[in-house]
Amino acid sequence: MSTRLSAPGKLMIAGEYVVLDGAEALVAAVDARVLAHLSPADPDRSPGGAPDSPGPASLPPEAVLARSYAEAELGPAAMTLTLDTSALRQGDKKLGLGSSAAASAAAAAAVLAYHGGDPAPERRRVLGWALAGHRAIAPQGSGADVAASTLGGVVRFRRDAVEEASSLEWPASIPVVVVWSGEPARTSDLVAKVRALAEQHHASYEQAAAPLRAAAEALVAAIALGDARAAVRAASDHGRAMARLGEAAGAGIVTAPLAEVASLAEEHGGGAKPSGAGGGDVALAFFEDEEQAERFRAACRARGLALVPSRLGAEGVRVDADPSH
Repeated sequence: MSTRLSAPGKLMIAGEYVVLDGAEALVAAVDARVLAHLSPADPDRSPGGAPDSPGPASLPPEAVLARSYAEAELGPAAMTLTLDTSALRQGDKKLGLGSSAAASAAAAAAVLAYHGGDPAPERRRVLGWALAGHRAIAPQGSGADVAASTLGGVVRFRRDAVEEASSLEWPASIPVVVVWSGEPARTSDLVAKVRALAEQHHASYEQAAAPLRAAAEALVAAIALGDARAAVRAASDHGRAMARLGEAAGAGIVTAPLAEVASLAEEHGGGAKPSGAGGGDVALAFFEDEEQAERFRAACRARGLALVPSRLGAEGVRVDADPSH
């Protein structure tokens, strides 16, 4: 019998880059989900379930390794596993919603489901396998996206204290609009330039990182308190600090489309910042009330900026009912 699972994408709310230094980040699961289908392997073929051959080549490498780590602990899973990441894309372009992180979570959870487990009550266990697989491919990443895709909700996260990650409810008092920049970004290249600055010119890095760290802390605090006005101000500060960090590192963190979104948000009483490493992908615009947010949405449509409908705080990795049954 086949089983269907899913894991949510993510939006980085606060703490980009400085989370790698130990600062707290806030990351939200969103309702665009990676879908996974597992079914028993064809008995006429090699099951491909041993840890050294964990899945079809079409799976992202992070997902292949996450499955391998889960199988190493639970035992081989003689199953065929397929993943559908189309909900986290705009055509053939990734939206920056963490498709590889969600794929890692789904693949690890699939092994647990194959062995008769329910991923929902064991998400922290799944997180260990998913993080190991993801970090084997992207060791420079914080793992915040994997935590959101596995645990769900809105996650307060520190890189070196994953076991302490905790969730909070997104406050209804703070409307957020997600805007697609039109171009996907390559996170690894941007992070590499920022880390090179930190290692080679630490004083310059600290001069740029300190305001970013302060803005991230202020944004997390505002969201935890449901203080929309403070969140708008902190989001603007966060976005400007990311731009200055990019300039110092020679990395195009805030591109022209992302700057346009920030300017448009400010015109309508809000504040905006990139979500994730920048360089493209999506921006988050924060407002004090829904009326401001709706006027901003109309202005985006008028300028041809694509909106990404997203609900923050979606459920983590889970087994889903198969719609074909």
